[in-house]
Amino acid sequence: MERVFTIEDPKPVAAEFLVDIDLTTWLGTEDISTVGYVAKNMETGKDVTTTVLNASKNTNTAKVVQPFIQAGSDTASYCVIMTVTSDGTPAAVEVFYLIFSVDANIPQIGPF
Repeated sequence: MERVFTIEDPKPVAAEFLVDIDLTTWLGTEDISTVGYVAKNMETGKDVTTTVLNASKNTNTAKVVQPFIQAGSDTASYCVIMTVTSDGTPAAVEVFYLIFSVDANIPQIGPF
């Protein structure tokens, strides 16, 4: 079962988007009950949750966790830690990780 997910290409500083992480394999016949989100700077270990995640836009479906990525500092790398609880009896709890970096120097597309 995959627990670490990576956004391969660096995101521009100003880019904001949802990331879909499908947990169907882990959940089986159960669904997601709750998700806790925390973000850390991978170099310093500092909590950057309010900087790189938009709490009001983090969401999930029955089987997919959807952290909303935003902001970040140029050349920094981040890890979003998602603690997911299933709706089973007893509930299962597992931690999943999303790793991404930020690059302010991504070339523009065409002349503007």
